[in-house]
Amino acid sequence: MQAYISALNYVDRIGKLCATDPSVSTYMFSAKALADPEDFAFLAVGCTVEFTLENGKVRNLQPATLRSVDEVARYSMPDSVSFESGHLRDGYEILDVGRLRLSKMSRDVNKARAELASLCRSLGGNTLLEVTERQEQRTAMAYAFIFHIVQGYVAVAGRPDAQGNMDASDLLSSINHQEIKRRGQQHENKAAGKIALKLLGGVLLLCFAVGYIYSTFLH
Repeated sequence: MQAYISALNYVDRIGKLCATDPSVSTYMFSAKALADPEDFAFLAVGCTVEFTLENGKVRNLQPATLRSVDEVARYSMPDSVSFESGHLRDGYEILDVGRLRLSKMSRDVNKARAELASLCRSLGGNTLLEVTERQEQRTAMAYAFIFHIVQGYVAVAGRPDAQGNMDASDLLSSINHQEIKRRGQQHENKAAGKIALKLLGGVLLLCFAVGYIYSTFLH
């Protein structure tokens, strides 16, 4: 079968194929589909390939061309942050991904999405991967409020473009991994603090109950 590569993720070493026949579905593949998995690093979006299917999985992937070791890949950047439910962005190559999931919460889902997109930009990314959205009910002063929580992994993607103004080294140094790590640790500390407060509350309640029983029935 023939197809062309429509998306790549160099971090997770996966990609997507679009068959030249539009009536045929798209196919996901991993580096293992290549005779030499190390060749994955030299694939490019738009490259034509031949492959076979075995139990619905891509096998024997043979690219028509590979980037040379000396080739400096150039990229053009997307105009806006893309929210992707999976690990790929159509038409783009994912070069770097933050290792911690980030989130934003608001009573307005559009505001939560806008704030997460802004955070992604501030951390050097232009794509959010594995995006999830969920609702959470919280109460205050006997009132219940619905909050929308949007989460995703910050990533940087580029569209192969010989006239692009960015190269791979630019994109690979784009994401602020230290700040992402700091935010992750901050979130863990907050979660640990909440657990500690709940445990303390339970201990105090138990002490109160023991004191009440002692003073009422045993004293």
